[in-house]
Amino acid sequence: MIRILSILPGVVGVICALMLVASLVGYNLPEDSSTIPQVPCEVDNSEICLIAMTDEINPPMIFALLDIDLQITWSEDSESWFAVVESGAYVNCPPNSETQLTECTVDDVEEFIIVGGENEIDGVLNWDIGTEEYHIITGGREGADIGDMQILTTNAKISFDWKVESILALISVTLFMGAGEMAFPIRKLFQRFRDN
Repeated sequence: MIRILSILPGVVGVICALMLVASLVGYNLPEDSSTIPQVPCEVDNSEICLIAMTDEINPPMIFALLDIDLQITWSEDSESWFAVVESGAYVNCPPNSETQLTECTVDDVEEFIIVGGENEIDGVLNWDIGTEEYHIITGGREGADIGDMQILTTNAKISFDWKVESILALISVTLFMGAGEMAFPIRKLFQRFRDN
């Protein structure tokens, strides 16, 4: 009877182990691509090289248990740049609700940049999303003009946070040991060895 009952912790241990393996491998969300307009930049007067900003993105608290790697790539890296900024940038430079364009330049939000910016020249931005509120901004470089378009692609890879992975590993080992002890008690095995 005890051996039959030992199946339950063993099964739960297997489930935890599979979750751990899946997390170590990670899950890639489907790639998302869209064509978006570039922010024009008049290089003769840097005063009008404005930036555009998304509305506030507020990740749910469950993200604290996850490790989410977001990758943003854009096709016209020679004419545009992207960055992730703290919500304070929105307070200082609120975007127009229709165009998403602000009245600010990159200098006005530089202190709020988390990752990326105008120095990002390879057209790729990588960021580990947490639970903090953020915005994505973009600006133009020399050559970006009104009506210019570009392809924006986002990829995300999801896994458990390392703390959750550690807990899953500990639970798996504990359950496997418990199931083994229930099915084949070490005390009884030693007793049999002595009797023989």
